[in-house]
Amino acid sequence: MRKKVQSNQQSQLKKHPVLYIVLIFVWIILTVVFWQSMSRAFGTDKIFTNVNITMTQRIFATLLITLNGIFISYFWLNGVKDLIYVLWYLCHKKRLAKQYFDIINTDVSQATDRVLFVYCTCNDFNGTALRACMHQKYQHYDVVILDDSSAEDYRTKVDRFAQKYNIKVVRRPDRVGFKAGNINHYLMTDECKNNYDYFVILDSDEILPDNYITESLKYFYAKDNIGIVQANHISTRNRNFFMKLFHIGVNSHWPTYQTMKHFYGFSTMLGHGAMIKNECYYATGGFPNLVAEDLCFSIEARNHGYLVAFAPNIICSEEYPIDYVAFKKRHSKWTQGNLEFIKKYTGKIFQSKMQWFEKMDIVLFTYNLPLTALFAFYLFINLIFFPVLNINLGAVYQIWMIVPTVIFFFSPTFNDIFTWLFRLNFFHFLLYFCATIVLYGSMFTTSLVSAVLGVFGKKAKFIVTPKTTQKMTLGMALKIQSKEIIFSTLLLAIALIFTHSVLPVIIMVATGYLSLFLLFFANRTYKAKQVKINDKQTTHTTLKLNTIYHYQKTKSKRCAITNNFTAGPSPL
Repeated sequence: MRKKVQSNQQSQLKKHPVLYIVLIFVWIILTVVFWQSMSRAFGTDKIFTNVNITMTQRIFATLLITLNGIFISYFWLNGVKDLIYVLWYLCHKKRLAKQYFDIINTDVSQATDRVLFVYCTCNDFNGTALRACMHQKYQHYDVVILDDSSAEDYRTKVDRFAQKYNIKVVRRPDRVGFKAGNINHYLMTDECKNNYDYFVILDSDEILPDNYITESLKYFYAKDNIGIVQANHISTRNRNFFMKLFHIGVNSHWPTYQTMKHFYGFSTMLGHGAMIKNECYYATGGFPNLVAEDLCFSIEARNHGYLVAFAPNIICSEEYPIDYVAFKKRHSKWTQGNLEFIKKYTGKIFQSKMQWFEKMDIVLFTYNLPLTALFAFYLFINLIFFPVLNINLGAVYQIWMIVPTVIFFFSPTFNDIFTWLFRLNFFHFLLYFCATIVLYGSMFTTSLVSAVLGVFGKKAKFIVTPKTTQKMTLGMALKIQSKEIIFSTLLLAIALIFTHSVLPVIIMVATGYLSLFLLFFANRTYKAKQVKINDKQTTHTTLKLNTIYHYQKTKSKRCAITNNFTAGPSPL
């Protein structure tokens, strides 16, 4: 291995609790007012529509109302989190960007560190993407393909590419440990331990900018407690209407949420486009053999004193899920992985040496998907038990409570609203906004099924997101969405029977039914020329929004942004 050029002003990356202090303060005020308002109804007959209530019914009703209040309080906490995350970023974006100055201006021109590109594939090899990644301004790097493919045609493609570009291919006799096992199988060899200073994890559709290595090295040189550098991403190559419509959510999510986590929360490696320091990888013992291997590895690294740094100035390219089916499979994998993570890592999180607000950040961002089952329980409490017990919810909850509830319900969309509302055609944005509500609302059934099966012992499975699609027919769509349609119908029937109204479940029922139409979005495909046009506007807008992170080392500190995707086959 080469000896690393030492930075003259190396320091520690530090995080601050101020955001979470503000977040908790706002939430406590809302929660105290909420519980005070709700408690006034306890012990009175106002909460019952029938005065002939037994003591047992009264006790049971009080218990259910309390559980309901706890759920609403937790829901508000997540809403406050999303709201403050976005508003804080918008208000402090320029100030936060200045804190990257020292890193971005770090001199690595004399660096000779050995870097290994670790390209992971499993029946989804993309030679064009890998070839584009190999156009680096930095010379001291190698590439290895870790091929877990079972399909012979993909194995043949890998072999031909490797022979053409003289790249090493590693295959293993089994798929134990999924992606984590695939990576560890090779990186744990002496060949890697002794020959490389950094490892770059690539997914099959990843495209790196030509300055990826040099810009990533600056983070390690500037901050000696950084063990992982996670690059920024935009979504490109949107070759059908489903990808074209929804991909902008990727472009807006990464810089906002990951920058905030970099300074105020728990930054995680997000599976791809990440460079890992040799010492960090081997100190942790490699990736845990779990579905959410990236999150778990980030925690292991943190427990060994290494932080994950988010690099907003390093903008890589990835593909959005090719259709609704691919999106749903990825969502199921995330739910299974998060539930497995909760089972395996909850104890480690609370026993770890990381700061309290980092732990809270992990909980708020990773526990939501598996908690879908509890949300279903909450729904049934409101739809069935409250009417049966003759509880008058209007007497329990005051009208003002609707305002924060509605705000927090839509708070996950605020980042998209602030980013795209005035940068896209209004009707384009309106379609995106409504379709996004349907897209994520329809994932409730998938999350519920995955969570329930996980609770009852089904082992989490690493599902490779499909990279191909097929023309959707009505029969296929009805079969694929049968669970969503059945669940929506059941929910609608329960609401009508017990509450005589569809209003309590209108959003969930509507998204379940309307999701059927999303399956047909991928049927509309585009030719290569149109794909470039589709990507041009949103890519240009996204890069423009990130100009504050692209600095040249000049006296005036003038911003200078360039499109680093021009080298090699263009992703645009």
